Amino acid sequence: MFRLVRGLDLHEAYAKRPVGRLIVSGLRNELKMACHGLRSTPGIRFLIFAQGRTGSTLLTSTLDTHPEITCHDEILGVPRAFPMAYVENTARAHGVKCFGFHVKIYQLTTWQRITNVSIWLEKMSTRGWKILYLRRQNILKQIVSNAFAEAAGIYHHRQGQNTKRPNQIDIPVDKLYRSISWRLTQLDAERKALNGLDYLELLYDRDLETPDSQRQTFERIQSFLDVDVINLKARLQKAVNRPMSQLISNYDEVHSALLGTEYEIFLN
Repeated sequence: MFRLVRGLDLHEAYAKRPVGRLIVSGLRNELKMACHGLRSTPGIRFLIFAQGRTGSTLLTSTLDTHPEITCHDEILGVPRAFPMAYVENTARAHGVKCFGFHVKIYQLTTWQRITNVSIWLEKMSTRGWKILYLRRQNILKQIVSNAFAEAAGIYHHRQGQNTKRPNQIDIPVDKLYRSISWRLTQLDAERKALNGLDYLELLYDRDLETPDSQRQTFERIQSFLDVDVINLKARLQKAVNRPMSQLISNYDEVHSALLGTEYEIFLN
């Protein structure tokens, strides 16, 4: 059974599409990838374990520009009959030295029906897959980013792109509390799933928010993956770059609601 989480904090591009159509499309693609099952496995494989609005698409799109790397986005974002076999066959299909993809924990538990993500990640690690764990420290900014993206109908801003988006958004406090709580629950589940595994941890706020931090981070990632280290330049840029007091129309209400609580840290 598939369960979708809806709300202010979370939007999946496929969430409003009929589940039956997703299943049929997913199976067709899965059969296509199965034809590559006998091809050689790339020497380097990795997955990016991250929620949405954490800089994951910035990461995948930039790594994909490396001549030795093919990096896909959410290939487990639709139901697969055999998700582990599917990602292995997809990696083989490209005939590259290094293959990677992005996956969210709730895609594994919902679409892929994986009840124990820790065991799934451990099996992937045992098979030779390296893990990049990306998260965002300021969850309020993560929620605001998602709200703006949903309002604009565009989730990623490329350089030179003219994107129409509102100047401000309203965030009801009750939904904000539920969104923060849900995000924290997912973070806790991610940490538990990664416990005991070897992985490279990345923080959006520290490692991807500025051009200088991006340059250093991409060098670290290339070294971690054991590919040639070259100068990679991001193809995406930050679309919303103003103080939250200018972005949230009811900011005073949000500020008062979070002040003095465990969530106050997100106001800084």
